[in-house]
Amino acid sequence: MPAAARNGDGFAPTVPDMTATQLPAPPAAPIWPSRPVPPGRRRVDPRLGALVVLALTAVTAFAVLVSQLVLLSTPAYAGVEIALTGPLVRPGDDPLEAIRAVLSRQSEALLRGDRAGYLQAIPVDRQDLRGEAGRRFDSLTALDVRRWDLTATTSPEPDGDGWRQVVGVGYCFAAADCLPVELRIDTRWSVARGRLQLIGYEQTTRPWDTATLTAKRGARVTVAGPADDTQVSPATLDLVLGAAEAAAPTDDRFATSFDGPPQRYFVYVAGDAQWQRWYDHAGTTNAAAYAMPLQPGATDVILDVHDVRSASGATLLLTHEFAHVVTLNGVAPPAGTFWLTEGIAEYIADGDGAILRQDLPSVRTYVASGRWDGTVNQARPAKDGTLDDAIARYGISLLAVRYLVQRYGEAKLLAFFTEVVRRHRPLDAAARSVFGTDWPAVAKDAAASVRAAATGQPA
Repeated sequence: MPAAARNGDGFAPTVPDMTATQLPAPPAAPIWPSRPVPPGRRRVDPRLGALVVLALTAVTAFAVLVSQLVLLSTPAYAGVEIALTGPLVRPGDDPLEAIRAVLSRQSEALLRGDRAGYLQAIPVDRQDLRGEAGRRFDSLTALDVRRWDLTATTSPEPDGDGWRQVVGVGYCFAAADCLPVELRIDTRWSVARGRLQLIGYEQTTRPWDTATLTAKRGARVTVAGPADDTQVSPATLDLVLGAAEAAAPTDDRFATSFDGPPQRYFVYVAGDAQWQRWYDHAGTTNAAAYAMPLQPGATDVILDVHDVRSASGATLLLTHEFAHVVTLNGVAPPAGTFWLTEGIAEYIADGDGAILRQDLPSVRTYVASGRWDGTVNQARPAKDGTLDDAIARYGISLLAVRYLVQRYGEAKLLAFFTEVVRRHRPLDAAARSVFGTDWPAVAKDAAASVRAAATGQPA
């Protein structure tokens, strides 16, 4: 949903502290940006001292030696000596079963809230890796992780003096009975004193993997934001949660015409740093928020903190984004359906007409300038386009969808959307099936209705 200049696209995980070649990144995922938002935001005794020094030197040397063999037995580090507890891997062994044992222990530790156990297999000298793992543990715990499956199905590939292993991740937040959200990560492993250690872990650009999150939960929505970013205050998260809870019932109602309401909506509030990093800067030009599909049945909503100006405004934004969650259900729409995909999201959010009132001035300017091509099939706004241009395209899409509702009824609009966007049927075939007439005739009348709204002249 456009707001002010933002751009970027897609998803590209990065691999810190790993020398092996990365696996190919998954294909760039489509995103559904939010509707345009009008501008208005942003941006002692010497001998004793000598004895102390000697003692400290001896202790330090011993600690360095121990760190090469074991993990420190303190809560801030590992909790258990790896020399005693790490899986044994002998020369020539396939380490797959040992890797599976470590992954199983790590999952169990996460789900029981055992931070030390979660970090156990990571060498203490890998401070960057331990820091990332600690942040991941804290964020997953804040999000109420209920399921965390780590699986390794194929033997690892040799990599220098260790191995590289692709690991499947399946997770659920707030409910253990969900369909797990799945992804793959690259990991690296080595052996110290005969015991297996995790020495490399691919970091994704998902919010819970790139920031320490704090979360607030309502009846239908979980809202999370960076715990250490002053731009995203607890009060802001409270406001967003209230707005999201107000938005959810509207989208839940429309969800009954598709796949049913999601178990829970997830909203991540981004400050400047997170907006640039989450999902590899997937926010588009002029976007205040966007919906990021993860897989069928799972979508994350990312909201720019700078566009959280009021409870009512946030409710409009989130009603629009949740509309993408329920109408698309994590599945990419076919090319050329921007007008219908965004038009229906605008329609769902426009319960009291506030969206149309915001959009109409830009639509009128756009039409009067001659930039409108006279059709309802609007293309997605250009990344370097103006805010008014983006608002106008969303507004024309809304007007076209409103016409279909007024002419044929809401139920037929939803059926038409299902045929075109969810089942990928051609417009003409879908129009004949749902409306009983050819698409060119429907489109002509819809365009006339748009022009009438823009000019004040009868259609």
